[in-house]
Amino acid sequence: MVDEKIFYSIAEVAETVDLPKYVIRFWETEFAEISPDRRAGRRYYRQADIDIILKVKDLLYKQGFTIKGAKKFLHDSKTSLKSKVYSDFKIDEEKGALQPVQERKILTKFNFDIDDDKMDLDKIISKLNDIDTILKE
Repeated sequence: MVDEKIFYSIAEVAETVDLPKYVIRFWETEFAEISPDRRAGRRYYRQADIDIILKVKDLLYKQGFTIKGAKKFLHDSKTSLKSKVYSDFKIDEEKGALQPVQERKILTKFNFDIDDDKMDLDKIISKLNDIDTILKE
């Protein structure tokens, strides 16, 4: 959205995501992740709601998921509206898919200074055992 507001009406959201309002209302009943604030009988969407709607649209219309499949995908991805998992993504109009706004850094507990000539098998096995222990906790 061009205008950086905190809340958006359903009409603004429908125009932005290029979907009819009734589809957005239906998706609210199907996807728990879409949960706009409600006041005085009106829906107020945050940017995180719009991001989830865009993700659902991508899953259903571009990737060919069924509603049941999209629900499972979102659930399995531990995606929720309030966690803003997809707030780091945007729709890439050229590719027609979600793209990360910035690359995510993967944090690891183990830092390996790998020098191929000096790293021996015992050290690798020891590190793998440490990782195995942590994963079992």
